[in-house]
Amino acid sequence: MDAALALDGIKVVELPCFDPMPFFAAAMTGKLLADFGAEVIKIEPPGVGAAERRWGPFRGEERNTETNGLHLYLNTNKLSVTVDLGDFAGRLHLYKLLADADILLNPNLPALNERLELDWRTLSGRFPRLTVISTTFFGAESAYRDRRGGDLVATQMSVVGYGTPMQQVIDLAAQPPLRLAGRQADYVTGYTAAAAALSALLARKDDDAAGMHVDVSQWLAMVQMCRPEIGIYSHEAPEGPYRKRLLIRKKTSMQYMFPCKDGWVSFGLATNRHWRGTKRMMGNPEWAESEMFNTLEGRLGNSDALEALLTEWLSHLTREEVFKLAQAQHVPSFPVNSPAEVANNAQYAARGYCVDCAHPAAGRIRMPGAPIRFSHTPWRLRRPAPCLGEHNAEILGRRLALEPAEIEQIARQTATLVEDCVDNMHSLPLAENGPARGLAKLPFEGIRIADFGWIYALPYATAWLAALGADVIKIESSTRPDLVRFLSGTDGVTSVNRSGIFNAINFSKRSIYLNLTHPKAREIAMRLAGKSDVVTENFTASTMRKLGLAYDDLHSLRPDLIMLSGTSLGQTGPYANTVGWGPTNQAFAGTSHLTGYPDSFPCAGGGTWPDFAVGAAMVFALTAALYHRSHTGQGQYIDVSMCEVVTSMMPEALLDYFMNGVERGPIGNRDPEMAPHGVFPVKGADRWIAIAIPNDTEFGTLCEVLGVPGMARDPRYASSAARLVNVAQLEREVAELTRRFERDELAAMLAEHKLCAGPVYNTFDLVNDSAFAQSGMMVNLHHKECGERLTPTLPVRFSRLVPRYKAAPLAGEHTDEILRELLAMSDEEIAALHEEKVLI
Repeated sequence: MDAALALDGIKVVELPCFDPMPFFAAAMTGKLLADFGAEVIKIEPPGVGAAERRWGPFRGEERNTETNGLHLYLNTNKLSVTVDLGDFAGRLHLYKLLADADILLNPNLPALNERLELDWRTLSGRFPRLTVISTTFFGAESAYRDRRGGDLVATQMSVVGYGTPMQQVIDLAAQPPLRLAGRQADYVTGYTAAAAALSALLARKDDDAAGMHVDVSQWLAMVQMCRPEIGIYSHEAPEGPYRKRLLIRKKTSMQYMFPCKDGWVSFGLATNRHWRGTKRMMGNPEWAESEMFNTLEGRLGNSDALEALLTEWLSHLTREEVFKLAQAQHVPSFPVNSPAEVANNAQYAARGYCVDCAHPAAGRIRMPGAPIRFSHTPWRLRRPAPCLGEHNAEILGRRLALEPAEIEQIARQTATLVEDCVDNMHSLPLAENGPARGLAKLPFEGIRIADFGWIYALPYATAWLAALGADVIKIESSTRPDLVRFLSGTDGVTSVNRSGIFNAINFSKRSIYLNLTHPKAREIAMRLAGKSDVVTENFTASTMRKLGLAYDDLHSLRPDLIMLSGTSLGQTGPYANTVGWGPTNQAFAGTSHLTGYPDSFPCAGGGTWPDFAVGAAMVFALTAALYHRSHTGQGQYIDVSMCEVVTSMMPEALLDYFMNGVERGPIGNRDPEMAPHGVFPVKGADRWIAIAIPNDTEFGTLCEVLGVPGMARDPRYASSAARLVNVAQLEREVAELTRRFERDELAAMLAEHKLCAGPVYNTFDLVNDSAFAQSGMMVNLHHKECGERLTPTLPVRFSRLVPRYKAAPLAGEHTDEILRELLAMSDEEIAALHEEKVLI
């Protein structure tokens, strides 16, 4: 008998995105919910289906909407029902489905939702238990609510693009800001929305009138990648050195990508410990003992000289040799993997990451599998992506009691243009619910988390739950402090409590000092775990076992315990005990190989990619486990491989390899099916604008705005196919035209004409954007040492939840309080532990 699934019993309706710009965030959210057990009914326009059916990769030259790779990946485990939302009768069918649904995923702009009467105000009046997840380009409640965007625009307006490639820009004019490979912004938004949906659902508890609206912005979902930059901005003095670096895109420090004998490797030398390991792996050459390199400041200040010496040494070694030497010395280094190497590497194979799916039209296809491992409710491929309207009879017939003739007519009809729909849904009565009230409790009130996490991804995940009510106890020690506590300072002063980066990630928590090298500290940690609902950690795979704090040890104390472990490559497999972090993980997972300028070297993504994307995935994992426990009383162990999460967000490249044997490489800001699609110069030094044009009509509009209407009739550019063939010349001509404009002037003009475009922002630009300031993501918090500081918080807005934001804790600030409150220790006992250096 198959194991239960974490999200059994949840009913979801997923709407199609009607925007011409491909936007697959809601489809990714639906996939995550479906793959972990929810029933997801995918509403598709009759005759044409959802947008992901029309975007590649395709098998060979066959553009078959049933067998295209993206559809086959994004729609696993879903049910397909064709409903014409431009037609009154079709919307009535949708309303009947919503009467029984828990969650609606809606990726359309507010104006269209209002026209279709699918906006929150209308839906809340009819379906008070329904949680509506609005996933839009800029947010349904944003000052930019009517603007169009997409992956490229969100990336460039979030600061991620400005920081990509990271520490590899030599020529500012020739190396514009880059997008990340594929459609990372769509998929990050998908994970973020899934986490938000389950957070909202857990707030509903037993109240059947506790549905709510959750506003998820693709822009803010990408901004969450840039918490460190925002933390530096808000804590450093205007002329401080850290803050000045936010304005510098050109290489000033160590890069992460190095060529070697048979390709490229990603190499991390951020700490002195890693540098000592690097010296040992090189055989302690005399040059490595130079005073130039013996401190972090020295290595950063002399990065060009050090990189040259490292490159010479690496040129004699293969990637596999570098990997083995580095890992033997606990130095983070992974090979830069191509799609074929990602698909066939030994670690993924041992963990069964890629799976085969049998589809009635496509045959057997291989694809990325479980992004997260649950011990008791594992991810499971229950059914392949549906054929268009495959479940009409089951859903429309048996559930909605439509006659077979009606169902047959729906299958044959052609979808009405939603822009032409008639507003006659107002004839349906609204429920007399009054205005939705705020909920008395946050979803995670009463949940305690013992958080051993450090650096970026996991601390951000637990901060999300802390803001929504959980009591998160950060377990740390001065003997091995969280590195992030010293990565920046406040007003020029660096100390353990003055890191703007730390404060931007660890809000709303308590902190206890425990020196885990001491047996009494480990005993206290064990007792705290026994008093906790959740334990989280992201040490190397064997660390918690060595400390006697592994899941098996803790589960015996509390059978319903949920424990999450996050590592680079997971808890099992031949490479489980490897050391890695953000830049090395994106290399192993395949992103770095695909991110870069056309026919050029692999690049590291900016904005601390992929840590906070993985953090959003961890929130989803924790909320899914908590949902399951709330209904069954069962806890479980969650194994998160950062690399597997990242690979789940680059399906196009792997699917192209599996379907066609194609090894994709970097294409800069271009898109395989759209042109122009890029970052173009405007007036001023190193100032840019992102423009993405999905079809011929919008290209004609772009030409009019740029003052060259005849360009749209040029045979080289008159069709999408022609523009893709002549993309290099097209980009040069567009660049000459955009140079005449001020950046914000042109961005406003293009937005006014409903085109997908936006300015390329650095951190200063972002923080001073009025729509960002009004988004609610930045909150002024009073820190005990740093004073009042703007702090980036959750990237989503809940209509009926008010998160509790508190400034990040001082190191060990709540040690005595926690020992008294949770372990009933006396002042004398606590004093003795301080004396024995247990609590340091």
